[in-house]
Amino acid sequence: MVQLLVAPKQEGEVVVPSEFLQIAENLNHLDPIRTYPLRAAKLVADLANATSYRVELELGDQRKLDSTPPPPMEGGRPVSLPLRHGRQVLGTIHLYLPEGSDKLDTTDLRLARWGARALARGLSYSSRMNRVGPENRKRLVELADRLERTPLTKREKEVVTLLASGASTRAIAEQTKLTVATVHTYLKRIYSKLGVHSRVELVARMVGTVSSFPPAGGEHDEELDLLDHELVDDQPLVASA
Repeated sequence: MVQLLVAPKQEGEVVVPSEFLQIAENLNHLDPIRTYPLRAAKLVADLANATSYRVELELGDQRKLDSTPPPPMEGGRPVSLPLRHGRQVLGTIHLYLPEGSDKLDTTDLRLARWGARALARGLSYSSRMNRVGPENRKRLVELADRLERTPLTKREKEVVTLLASGASTRAIAEQTKLTVATVHTYLKRIYSKLGVHSRVELVARMVGTVSSFPPAGGEHDEELDLLDHELVDDQPLVASA
């Protein structure tokens, strides 16, 4: 269990425990998507100091996910919180408390509600990322086609594909096992080879109607030291159709 006590350090100042910061960060890690619901539910249970949990999902594949060890067969009275993101209700998380406890204290309840909202947001995003419809498949094929006509290396093409799919710089680093600094270096090389100056321009070039690229082995802009304003912004950039 994790005791998450938020205590004042000095007047007007609040100390946020490192355990809470770690849980908050992990709730935003969607990969691998397949295991996200159980991983994130465990984090919410830790926030509430619950001994076990059950998640009932109302997504396309309605299902129940239990913790290890599972919730008690009988006698356990859970604290149930809705998993709601905007107007979308994705399910419910049931938190089972230690024996002798019948409700959460004010702090634990507040943390549990915050965690349930974060879990719902993650479920909504991961569901959309996992859904590859005909239109998305078509765009992926078109993107691969355009990339074949570029002078980019195999690794550079991988970075562009991830960027065009909406991945942030940090997410690209995690998926490619590169450091964030190395991803930045790759992006600057890609910009130079394709004659663009930002990730916005790059994504527009790759998913838009522009299909002319410098030929492989041709002359490229050598100004690799140009800093892209957006390299410091790790927010995902989702390409519009």
